[in-house]
Amino acid sequence: MEISEFIKTRKQFPTLPPDYKESLEWEESQLFNAWIKKYPESKHKEIIERLKYIRSYALLFPEYDGEQWVPSQDAINFYNNRGQRIDASGLSQKEFYEFDILQDAIKELGLSPIATFEFIAFIWIELSKWLYRGTIERMEDRVNRLKNRIDERPNDKMELDIKVGSKHFKFANQQFIKSLIASFINSNLESANQVEIIYPAKREIDYILVRTILQYLPISHKKQKKGAFTQAERNLGLCVLWFTGELNHKKGDDPTDFCTKDNNATFDKLMRDYKDMQLPIISPLS
Repeated sequence: MEISEFIKTRKQFPTLPPDYKESLEWEESQLFNAWIKKYPESKHKEIIERLKYIRSYALLFPEYDGEQWVPSQDAINFYNNRGQRIDASGLSQKEFYEFDILQDAIKELGLSPIATFEFIAFIWIELSKWLYRGTIERMEDRVNRLKNRIDERPNDKMELDIKVGSKHFKFANQQFIKSLIASFINSNLESANQVEIIYPAKREIDYILVRTILQYLPISHKKQKKGAFTQAERNLGLCVLWFTGELNHKKGDDPTDFCTKDNNATFDKLMRDYKDMQLPIISPLS
């Protein structure tokens, strides 16, 4: 399944009106200040530092209850179960802080190592669920989504490929395909309530992981030219793929050949292949 279709099965948020930004920031601050009191005051400074990038990201996509916008609690929910989630993710804080190439990139980009680790963990934990567990979708919802896609772009070429065992049966007659979809929608079939687990491709998840981190971390640097990635950004992206295990390597390998300019081609091709992809919203509540 193409990731663009997979993304549509995830929870989507309407665009936040500009006028709500300041009030939401105030509400989020009040919520956060009330919550943090459950932890010893001696830990407050550390918690604030750890969660600052996650809080900024979550505020970009607050929830809408139909009447008003409300701040996301993603950062709070993440921290309340932080130890358990990180242990289950397989990420190692020790490995992160001893990863010299990664730490050099973080420093060059003007980022906080503590907050960067938390943000990477936050994004990766959710994406790994998509990758390995998939998402459940009702057949009726999937067919209706397909119909809406056809209605939006009726002149696009359509082809139906049915696989039975090792045999493929392909149909290119658009009227026949549309009639099948119409028959399904207009019939009260029990199969409409059946569900299917949909999985995105690993490489597409790699792109979302790297691109989300590079787009939403508060990176400070001077780009050589518009639209280009600096070497530090490339190194950070490659290191994140190495750190999460998405970049193929054996335990004990030297990351230098994989996570520096020697491997720019891997980074550039990933960015190029999916440059038109809409980034999904990463949220534990989605």
